[in-house]
Amino acid sequence: MSSVPFRSVPAAGYPHIVRPTNHMNHRLRNIGIVGSVLVVGLLAGDWIVSLALVVLFVGWKYLSREQGPPIAVAAFSNQWLQVTAGLLYFALTGRRVSEMDTSDYRPMVLIGLASVVVLFLAFYLGAGFRRLKRGGHAAQRPLPWSTNQIAVIYAATIASSGILQQLAWSISGLTQVILVFSRVRYMFLFFLVTRLIKPTLRWPWIVVILGAELMLGFTGFFADFREPLIIIAIAIVGAVNPKRVGTWVIIVSIGALAAGSAVVWTAVKPIIRQNYVASASTKERLNVVVSLTGSTFASGAGTWKRETDHFVSRIWSVYYPALALKRVPVVLPHTNGTILGGAIDNVLTPRMFFPGKPVLPSESDEVRVFSGVWVTGRETNTSYAFGYVGESYVDFGLPLMFLPIFGFGLLLGFAYRWLATHTKHDELRMGATLVIVWSTLGLYEASWVMLIGPAVTILIVLGGGAVLLDKMFGATAKERIGTIAPGSARSWVART
Repeated sequence: MSSVPFRSVPAAGYPHIVRPTNHMNHRLRNIGIVGSVLVVGLLAGDWIVSLALVVLFVGWKYLSREQGPPIAVAAFSNQWLQVTAGLLYFALTGRRVSEMDTSDYRPMVLIGLASVVVLFLAFYLGAGFRRLKRGGHAAQRPLPWSTNQIAVIYAATIASSGILQQLAWSISGLTQVILVFSRVRYMFLFFLVTRLIKPTLRWPWIVVILGAELMLGFTGFFADFREPLIIIAIAIVGAVNPKRVGTWVIIVSIGALAAGSAVVWTAVKPIIRQNYVASASTKERLNVVVSLTGSTFASGAGTWKRETDHFVSRIWSVYYPALALKRVPVVLPHTNGTILGGAIDNVLTPRMFFPGKPVLPSESDEVRVFSGVWVTGRETNTSYAFGYVGESYVDFGLPLMFLPIFGFGLLLGFAYRWLATHTKHDELRMGATLVIVWSTLGLYEASWVMLIGPAVTILIVLGGGAVLLDKMFGATAKERIGTIAPGSARSWVART
């Protein structure tokens, strides 16, 4: 007879009650996970939803071995959501988005799930997560900057972000490099939020930062509020105890804020972009957003439901690849690596050294050819993309399409491991890897040309810069210690 999985010591003050062991807690948790998988699958009426939830839980289990904040988990979860959004939305609300009735989406969802698994499995192996114990640790060696200094630099990066954006598109040979520098702002956002949480929690300042980033995001041409919200959420999870209920209340609140903001942006975006004036002030643009939001959602719940449908359709990135799946190779042949080869060639011929290189074709052109539908493109400053998964299928078909995906994930994993090994200041390491991983692994809909080139640039500029900065801080610390007389009390403090 098996032993009863309860402690023999009664709970304090209640001699007739005993506490369950960790084994029992794990068993109850597993039962809850299995139950949720079955329930959501039944609500959706599709076994693919249950499979997708299993993929999510397994990904969380192994990627959570990352030391520090859950950077890889966040990137994995975002890609997973872009593959499954329509199915989950139907399971939770009973509402079907139009793509469910106009395409055979199920095969593409399965291919998308497999691709995300392959990508992050390769990253997991390359980064060396399998050798680590589960759970992160607090930063042991912070940057030698005060919180006030970080706040000043963060404010300066916000003030210069608009100038950098304009400069990037005016100097074609340095566009990617300058855009990478504009993302340094997110590193300092991570530093600042982490400092505002530990050692003393200062929620009013975090709320102010959150509101400011949301306001600035709505006054741009793109949805620039997404990355700041995600980075703030990752910083909070990495800095506080993830096992506390309060932590998840905060994260769910930020998630609800992000979702609500995205729905509003989806509704007002066409009008804003049509009437966008670059010379307008931030206040003028914000007034336009507030006015449009009020007039758009004045009719109440019906508008929210309709715009939420549009938002889910927007982030569910399987429609155009699903159409291509029916046409390739039945109507059109596989391209045998032409798309991937073009993306690699784009990296090997930087415009800085090859000024005569032709302008990259619009990603919408691929959708028009291989999906057989007309979508807007460069003529309206918009684009639609298959994403790296759809392009891999068009290039190589099943199962060879998974080879370049695995290779890309493996290389990024090796780069992650190298950066972690050569960066001693944990705070700097986490900030740099957060921006790098999110920029290269966070989006399912990104095409190869928008992944490979920017990945190389951000690894060289941001990753290399972080390593050089780390070495500079180390050299400065050694010089500071060297100026202290050996054997003195100050010398002992410096060494410890």
